[in-house]
Amino acid sequence: MIILLQLFASFFTIGLFAFGGGYAVLSFLQQEVERRGWMTAERFVDFVAIAQSTPGPIAINMATFVGYQTGGVAGSLVATLAVALPGMILMTLLALFFFHFYERPFARAMFHGLRPVVVGLIAAAAWQIGRVSIVNWVAVGITAVSCLLIAKWRVHPVVLVVGSAIAGILFF
Repeated sequence: MIILLQLFASFFTIGLFAFGGGYAVLSFLQQEVERRGWMTAERFVDFVAIAQSTPGPIAINMATFVGYQTGGVAGSLVATLAVALPGMILMTLLALFFFHFYERPFARAMFHGLRPVVVGLIAAAAWQIGRVSIVNWVAVGITAVSCLLIAKWRVHPVVLVVGSAIAGILFF
């Protein structure tokens, strides 16, 4: 029962501050699961890879995976609900008031202030995952080629995920 309360508290807090979506929250999520001893950095990166390749938002998928590993089926249900609940509450409130307040200067200023921190959170997540994932020159090459293929030729991410999985099988 204690683990379920810990999962709820952790994932509710993560969901509450998940500005910028799932990738922006990965850094926060990794710190929380490592601090609580729920998984290692290497295992976290493996779960990110699984969460990325399964349908649905990455934060929800990660909550489900971490919750299951930590507290079984009940843990996965609690963590998933907890990470989604703040967003559902916030979106309901925003839907009620957004259009009324969006054109006001304070609201526009708030959104302009949130944009750079979202970029920073995503960059921090990329850095933390990269430290664990990029372990040799093959991984550096896969990362560089993936970035180039997305940026220059707009290759679909599914192609990159499948291609990198095949490269992992062949080279690791």
